[in-house]
Amino acid sequence: MTEKTNMVTSPENPAPPASSTLLGNLASALHRSSIIVDGTCPGDHWSKNFDQWIAGGATCCVVTVTSTESARDTMTALADLFKLLRDNGDRLVLATTTEEIRQAKVDEKLAVVIQFQGTHPIEYDSNLVELYGRLGVRIVQLTYNQRSAVGDGCEEPGNAGLSEFGHKIVGELNRLGIAVDLAHTGERTSLDAIETSTSPCIVSHSNCRSVHESKRNLSDKLIRAVTEKGGVIGLNGFPAFVNPKDAPTLDHLIDHMIHIDSMAGSGHVGLGLDYYQCGADKYEQFLSSGLWHPDSYPPPPWNFPAGIEDPSTLHRLTDRLVERGYTDDEIRGVLGENWMRIFDKIWSKT
Repeated sequence: MTEKTNMVTSPENPAPPASSTLLGNLASALHRSSIIVDGTCPGDHWSKNFDQWIAGGATCCVVTVTSTESARDTMTALADLFKLLRDNGDRLVLATTTEEIRQAKVDEKLAVVIQFQGTHPIEYDSNLVELYGRLGVRIVQLTYNQRSAVGDGCEEPGNAGLSEFGHKIVGELNRLGIAVDLAHTGERTSLDAIETSTSPCIVSHSNCRSVHESKRNLSDKLIRAVTEKGGVIGLNGFPAFVNPKDAPTLDHLIDHMIHIDSMAGSGHVGLGLDYYQCGADKYEQFLSSGLWHPDSYPPPPWNFPAGIEDPSTLHRLTDRLVERGYTDDEIRGVLGENWMRIFDKIWSKT
């Protein structure tokens, strides 16, 4: 068994040939039988490529429907997703409970959970939270990098806290059993939300600032605050948040999991791989709008960690975790059961 508490940043550390086949068989069986949840799938990329998640053995995709769109545009985006689900009913199914996710596994379908990255769709009307909840939204991220009516994003230099309206929104999300997501959210706003929330907060797709410096990654203080209240953090495969190299390795990604485990113990890490690619025009649009900053988001194309370059290769993460000496229960937790536990706790309030 490899020493999993030490960070490993070499490309590979293969087992001896005689045992590699056995490890591979064990990993393959484990992967096939596990609930696998990708906690963040950007909707425009996912909708064109969801077959890759199916090929990779995913059970559930948390799909971003909107980030900075208005309520009207968000309704159109939801309608488009519902049509996609209807047109692909033999492969896709909307899920609003953990039971529906587990049933999707049995039925060999890909469960879809609706996520908002940001609270712009709520505008200034807290009553819209219930409307979106009734339409199936189960995860709402408080901000998207910038300042919003709720609080400051992680790119805002002022680092202001949760606004009065933000406190109201967190209360509504709690009441309706919708997960409060702190990805892309400023530190002070996040800490205020954790203190205010009656349910554990999640971070759908972020890594550790102590492992790799980035405004999008979490400080140790914030990691402790999230995990001490039972929250889960999704490992983000977007290369700029994994390692300074243009092409990070799978072990670089696992380094972030090791860091969280070292502070909080196992059970607080899931996947939020954030597979996304865009062209130069859209990238420039994000920069000019201020949504993205070039020091946090280098130009595309982006090389996701070697070995899991796209969702069809998710089994290689399981392979590597087996090689690194993680137990079956620990691996099942990271692949999806940690998300399932926290979703069940939050969503059961409905």
